This record gives sequence, C-alpha cells and structure tokens, in this order.
Amino acid sequence: MGEALHESTIAKRYANALAELAAEQDVLAPVGQGLQSFMDLLQATPDLRALLTNPVTRADQQHAVVETFISQAKPHATVANFLRLLLNKRRMILIDGIVTAFQRNVAERSGRIAVEVRTAQTLSQTQQQQLKDILSQRTGKDVSLDIREETGLLGGIVVRIGSVMMDYSLRNRLLRLKAYMMG
Repeated sequence: MGEALHESTIAKRYANALAELAAEQDVLAPVGQGLQSFMDLLQATPDLRALLTNPVTRADQQHAVVETFISQAKPHATVANFLRLLLNKRRMILIDGIVTAFQRNVAERSGRIAVEVRTAQTLSQTQQQQLKDILSQRTGKDVSLDIREETGLLGGIVVRIGSVMMDYSLRNRLLRLKAYMMG
C-alpha cells in the first residue's frame, strides 16, 4: 500500500510539472492529445507496454520504441521530451497515473472536476442530477460523476473528490457501531 501511494505521489508530481509547463506554453490541449495518443497505443499493444515498463529491458530498446511513436504520431515537442524524460528516469511504469493526474489537473484548471461515486444501487437520472447539482454548488466547479455500483456497501453512498472521501454507506455505519460496542 505504501509503495502504491508513493508511486501515486510521484506520478502526480510529474503530471503537475507537465501541466504547469504546458500551461506556461499555452499548449495544454495538444499535450493532452499527445499523451492520449500514447496511451491509446499502449492500450492497443500490451506487449509494447510491457517492453516500456519492464525495468530489465535495455534503455536503447525502449528509446527506439518511443522514437518510433514520436516520428509516426508527431506529438507536441513537450510530449516527446516528456516521454524521453520518463524513459531516462526509468519512470515509464507510472505513465497511467501520470496521464490520469494530468487530465485531472487540466480539468481543474478549466473549472471542471471529476467525482467518484460508489452506490449500493443504481441512481435514477433525477438522483444523479441532484447529486451533481449539490456537488457543483459545494465545490464551485462543473462536476462530472463517475458512478459505480458496489453492492458491498449495503446501502448509502461513498463520494470521493480528489483525496477527500465522504463515506455515507450503511457498511461504514455498521463498522463504526461495531467498533463503538467493542469499546
């Protein structure tokens, strides 16, 4: 768990630095598109992902693959340099977290925020809209909901906005009651 948290922190640092650079150069959209093209390639070819993220693969082989992507896809120079940096620092394993954090950073800069919602049962369109309206009011941002059903919650809802989690699930209430009763 600590290792994953550490990697997530590093991924966010890389993503935030890239977003800051892209914002200074006024190229957030092209950088985002270039990163997404690279992610699409990795998703379509798992062997390529394995080659780029394997720590025992020779660096020159990894660089050859990235250079081929750069010559074919022609992403913004900032993306090309960033991918080279990740290879040089042996951080390509963090690419998924970096791209996710970059996208979140860009969304926040434009006044949007993604909110993860876990529910025990399906929310109606009306309930979804009410939840979206409430969260938009509270955050002052345009909210997009990522809703997932999780029957283990038993009832209620869990909302995660960035690193803040609000757990209003029946499972959580029962666990707290159990802990209280046990002393």
